[in-house]
Amino acid sequence: MSVIEMPRLNSVVENIPEALSIFINQIVYEKKAAGEKVYTFSLGEAFFNIPRFNFSDEQFFQGYHYSSSMGQLKLRQCISSMYKSFYDVETNPETEIIISTGSKPIIFMILQTILNNGEEVLIQEPAWVSYKAQISLAGGKYVAIPYNEDLYSWERYISSKTKVIILNNPNNPSGRLFSKDELKYLWRLACKYNIFILSDEAYSDFLLEDKFVSFANIDKTKEHCLVVNSLSKNMGMSGWRVGYAIAHEKVIYQLLKVNQHLITCAPTVLQDYMAEHFYEILSITMPQAKLIAKKRKAVKKIMDQIGLQSLKGEGTFYFFIDVSDFVGTTDELVYTLLFDYNIATVPGKAYGETTERFIRFGIGVENLQDITKSLVIIKNLLSDKEIDLSGTRRKMRERGISC
Repeated sequence: MSVIEMPRLNSVVENIPEALSIFINQIVYEKKAAGEKVYTFSLGEAFFNIPRFNFSDEQFFQGYHYSSSMGQLKLRQCISSMYKSFYDVETNPETEIIISTGSKPIIFMILQTILNNGEEVLIQEPAWVSYKAQISLAGGKYVAIPYNEDLYSWERYISSKTKVIILNNPNNPSGRLFSKDELKYLWRLACKYNIFILSDEAYSDFLLEDKFVSFANIDKTKEHCLVVNSLSKNMGMSGWRVGYAIAHEKVIYQLLKVNQHLITCAPTVLQDYMAEHFYEILSITMPQAKLIAKKRKAVKKIMDQIGLQSLKGEGTFYFFIDVSDFVGTTDELVYTLLFDYNIATVPGKAYGETTERFIRFGIGVENLQDITKSLVIIKNLLSDKEIDLSGTRRKMRERGISC
C-alpha cells in the first residue's frame, strides 16, 4: 500500500512549541479525573468568590447576537473610568479602547498590526510563555534580554530593526514591578528610537500597596503606548475571555480591522453582563486580589525560612524559584514533583532562553498549609545529591517527553 503524503503545513507553526504551562495542566487534569489529589501550582489564575448578579431574560437573549467589533461602548466607558480612577490615565472610550476575546489574542493582533517581517521585539526574561510564539507567528524576531540585565542597559539591545519592547508589569512569572522612574526611562528610549512599548498589565491589582503605574500614565499622548489588560486575572474571570487594549486611535483603528477579520466581537452577553455590574464586581474582586498579595508576602516569608531563593518580585501570585542546586535537569525536577508527589509546577525554560534553572510556582489556588508542605518537598529535592531519577526518566519517555 502506497504512503499518502499530506500537503506541508506552515513551518512557523510546526516549529513553535506547545505552551508548557498548558501541557503540564493537561497532566494535572488527567490525574484529577483519576481521583488523585494534585497540588496545582502550575495554574495561571486565582480563584475568586464572585456571586451571580441579576440579568434579565431580555438582556440574555440580546446576547445571542453579534455586537460592535470595538466592544460594547458601555463596557469601554467602564474601563475608561476605571483606568482614570485607579491609574490616573485619560482615555477616550470611543476611539482609544478596543475589546476582544481575552488579552492573549489582543497581544497577537497588536503584533500583527505593528510588525513587518523580520522586525525585532525586545523582552527581558523571564517572559510569559506565549510572547515568543506570538512574535514568530506575526513574522517578527524575538530578542531576549537576560533576566539579570539591568534595565538601564537595555538600550544596547535596540537596533535599527527594533519595533517594540514588551513589558509584563507586574511580571509573570517573577512578580517584578516596574517603577515610575523605570517606565519614564523606557518612554524616553521609545521616543528616541521611535518604537512602541507594549505594556501587558494583566496583574496590575495583585499588590499590597498601590504602587502600580500604567505605561499609559507615562505616555499621555499614547504615541508609543500599547496597553493590554483583561478580566481574566484581576477580576477572576479567565473563562470569560474578555480583554482590552488601550492605545492611540490610529493604532486602535488598524487593530479593529484585524479584530473584525479574526474575531468579529467578544462574547456579547458577557460584555453586557460585565458592563451592567462592573463596579459591583470590582468591589468584590479587588479585596480578594489584595488578599492574594498578602498571601504572597506570607509565602515569601516561608521560602526565606527554609532557604528557597527566587527572583525579586512583589506582584502577581507567582514565584520564580531558583533550582540550580538540583542534581538533574529542571525538567527532571518538574516531572519528579508531578509524577511522584502530585505537585504541579512549570519549568523555567518556558519563560526564556536564560531561565532554564528556575521553576514557576503559582499560589493562586492552594492553601498556605499545602503550599508550605510542597515548598519543603522542593527544598528537600534540591538538597538530595543522590536522588535516583531513573523512574522519572522512564515516565517522561512513556509520555513522549524528552529527557
